[in-house]
Amino acid sequence: MSQNGRRDPAVARRQGTRMDDNAPQTVPPETGDVRTPIMQAALLPGMVPDEELRLLWRQSIAPYFDARPLDQGSAPRLPEIRQYSLGSILLAESRFSAQTYDRDRQWMRRYDDSDHLLLQLFAEGRNLAVNGTDEYVQSPGNVCAINLAYEAKSQSTDGRALTLVLPRDLVRQTLPHLLDARGALFAPGSATARIFADYLLSLGDNLARATQDEAPGLARATLGLLDALTAGRDVLSRAAHGATFDSACRYVEANLADPGLGVAGICRHLRCSRATLYRLFADHGGVQDYIRRRRLVACFKAICAPGQAHRRIYDIALDYGFTSPSHFSHLFRSHFGVTPREARELEFNAAIRPPAPGAAASSGAQAVEQIWRWARTLAEQN
Repeated sequence: MSQNGRRDPAVARRQGTRMDDNAPQTVPPETGDVRTPIMQAALLPGMVPDEELRLLWRQSIAPYFDARPLDQGSAPRLPEIRQYSLGSILLAESRFSAQTYDRDRQWMRRYDDSDHLLLQLFAEGRNLAVNGTDEYVQSPGNVCAINLAYEAKSQSTDGRALTLVLPRDLVRQTLPHLLDARGALFAPGSATARIFADYLLSLGDNLARATQDEAPGLARATLGLLDALTAGRDVLSRAAHGATFDSACRYVEANLADPGLGVAGICRHLRCSRATLYRLFADHGGVQDYIRRRRLVACFKAICAPGQAHRRIYDIALDYGFTSPSHFSHLFRSHFGVTPREARELEFNAAIRPPAPGAAASSGAQAVEQIWRWARTLAEQN
């Protein structure tokens, strides 16, 4: 405890508690001006019955993983999550019981718009993870990259973690050397590992008191520090692989309506062999499967867009090369879990509109909806 009666941040972090658990969400400046608090949402014990809390917590991270609690033979720890939006990036602090986390190809298809890069620090507990072809252990003191463009599977103990969520387009623009990052971001026990881990802990301690005006600067500072600390990281081969794959993806995205889009055209654009292209997409289900998924996502967005409501669903499907209505409907339902007509009727796009600045969640369900929407719409903020 400091002389003025406030808890020391370092002590709070070592004890696994937060300085601001009982603090007000914002502290007005001495001038008395009202400041808009940073956008945040929280799901905490006591907000809803325990079983509902566990279910809502799983739903809050569903865009990233299918989480399942492990049977420990006794009542598991109650989960909680606090998430802050800095506009272009997110920071989440969560506590949880032992879990398995799975992001297989089906889950990746369902949440195709959430292929972010997660930088995660375990403050308590351990996590055994496989991400793509990389296997690693997450433990206190180091930050690991979980790349949601690849399949991921892990099993954790009871734990507490801070997770920085970076949308892929932002990584491409500001941290291209991390596009393909997976596993430990820094050498274990290194100064860079300690500096960034301490920074994340401090960010988690202080964001509840931050204002909306401070959010962009905090996002830039976070990205700047990350760039400085990882500039010397040995990721040259992965960076080259990631840059080539990214170029291929941009070409695909720009030509989804071209009926001739395929392996030959992409190879000509990249000036690479078919074998090279096949290796690039090996972890993504292959070239043709990737193109089909992106076309389905484009159809989904068009079908649900208010400006396209007057158009027939089949005409939209034709725009992206789907010539058989029944085959298109089958692929669409397999990918999204609803038929094209059901997607339009549900007006799914309206359900994932980003919240207004300063919006606060007043219940567990509202908090989860906000956290879920941030994950699904983060790429649109950049």
